[in-house]
Amino acid sequence: MKIDVKTIKELADNIDKYNLNEIALESEGVKLVLKKEKLVQVETRPVQAAVVQQNTAVVEEAEEEEVVDTQEKEFITAPMVGTFYRSSAPGNPAFIEEGDTVASGETLCIIEAMKLMNEVKASKKCKVVKILVEDGQIVKKGDKLFVIE
Repeated sequence: MKIDVKTIKELADNIDKYNLNEIALESEGVKLVLKKEKLVQVETRPVQAAVVQQNTAVVEEAEEEEVVDTQEKEFITAPMVGTFYRSSAPGNPAFIEEGDTVASGETLCIIEAMKLMNEVKASKKCKVVKILVEDGQIVKKGDKLFVIE
C-alpha cells in the first residue's frame, strides 16, 4: 500500500474529528506520523497604574502612528499554519531585513509545517517596510507577516 495525498488528508481530518494529538501509519517500509501543533498561550499581567499614567501619552502616540502606518500598506500573509523562520537554518543570515527591496519570486521566509520547509516568496517587486513576526513564532493561515510597499 502506498501512502497517497488522499490518505494523508483523511488522517489529518481524523486528528480534528477525534481530538487526537498524533496519528502514525506504517506501510511497506514507509512511515507517516501526523502531529497536531500546540499553540503556546502567553500570560500577561496588568501594568501598575502609576506607570500607565506617566506613559499614557507616549503609548497613545505610538499606537496612533502604528495604526496610520499600517492602514495604508499592503501585507504579505502566511499561506498556512506553521512555524515562521527568517533564515534557512539556525545561524544563517536572514533572507531579508526591514528596508530591503525584493524582486518578484525572492524568498522572504520559511514556514515549517509537519517537518516540511515551505518558502514564502514575494509575489511582486516590493520594499519590506516591517517584519511583523518573530523568528520561531507559530503563525496561522492569514496572519500578517510583512508590511510592504
